[in-house]
Amino acid sequence: MMRPHGKINVGQGTAPSRSQPDDVVFGPVTIEKQRPAKPAKIPPPERPKTQMAQKFELPKYVCFKGDNDKYLSVQSIEGHPYLQFLSDDIGDPSVKHIIYNNGDGYIRIRANKNNKFWRRSPNWIWADSDDTTSNDPDTLFRVVKLEGNIFALENHGNDHFCHRLTYEGKESCLNATIPSIRNEARLHIEEVVLSRRIYNIEYDLEKAKVYDSKVLTMVKEEAINHGSKDTTATLNLKYEIKKEKKWNSSSSLKLGVTAKIEAAVPQVADLSVELSTESTKSYTWAESNSNTEERLSNTVVTVPPHSKVIVSVLATEATCDVPFSYYQEDILTDGQTVVRKFDDGIYRGVNSYGFKHDISEEKLENVSA
Repeated sequence: MMRPHGKINVGQGTAPSRSQPDDVVFGPVTIEKQRPAKPAKIPPPERPKTQMAQKFELPKYVCFKGDNDKYLSVQSIEGHPYLQFLSDDIGDPSVKHIIYNNGDGYIRIRANKNNKFWRRSPNWIWADSDDTTSNDPDTLFRVVKLEGNIFALENHGNDHFCHRLTYEGKESCLNATIPSIRNEARLHIEEVVLSRRIYNIEYDLEKAKVYDSKVLTMVKEEAINHGSKDTTATLNLKYEIKKEKKWNSSSSLKLGVTAKIEAAVPQVADLSVELSTESTKSYTWAESNSNTEERLSNTVVTVPPHSKVIVSVLATEATCDVPFSYYQEDILTDGQTVVRKFDDGIYRGVNSYGFKHDISEEKLENVSA
């Protein structure tokens, strides 16, 4: 049964709560002051391990796909805006939803089709709320990350999980009535983004961390002199240098969208981190970029009689983590271009430095007088 509402008209609109980002502004709205009946006391369910606090932020513009392989869309049923797993098209405007991360583990979700926030009523989830605050627990959802792009949503109003339900003449609609995560509660979240560009990367080199330093022998060659006089030998020292690079975010998730970035590359040098002099190139976000560089060094050595000279190339390999800020430009499925700034970038790289030649000499054994 639908709850009674008392309406308060707001003339010039209300300022968005602090949890709302700068790129969304609401005009004049009507806030429905809800007075929900107190639900019956339900013993708190035993929490599975997956429900522990998780620190991440969902992307801003998303769609939800259910276990029936249909996208969740806003549909009018019996005069109410139900959320129904119905659409096959990610470009359908009714499947686009906007996420508001509160920063306390809860989110609010606004449907693009009617600009209303999700709300539990009484256990069906309707897109019918104009409340732009986080005061109504029925409009708050806790996100549980399961695996990959699979998540579950728990409604804060009754601490039960949202799932696909066919009941009371409603087919495959979103409902919050189960205390644990089952197959119908597993939601595949995708971004409604056609293309993404990440640019204006600014590294904070002062906060860089260097770890896992180790000395490597890149190559070892030797020259042997069985004669009774000094001899000269040229050693061709050929070896490979391996580099690894990865740009990622520490909290904001990027779900299934390939992003190209152009950035300079930090590298470790004598336990400090500096920007490489190599030219700026294009890389793929969240993808490990590995490459090897071949080097050749010709070293001339003098080998004493009845001796061998061993030449090694040594280097130190280390890993660095460097925080950075960046701008993200998205083109959405409706053609809208959205630009946002993030401060949660993390670059992780592996490189070698401090190359040097180590030369040692050994007498040959069993040499006759």
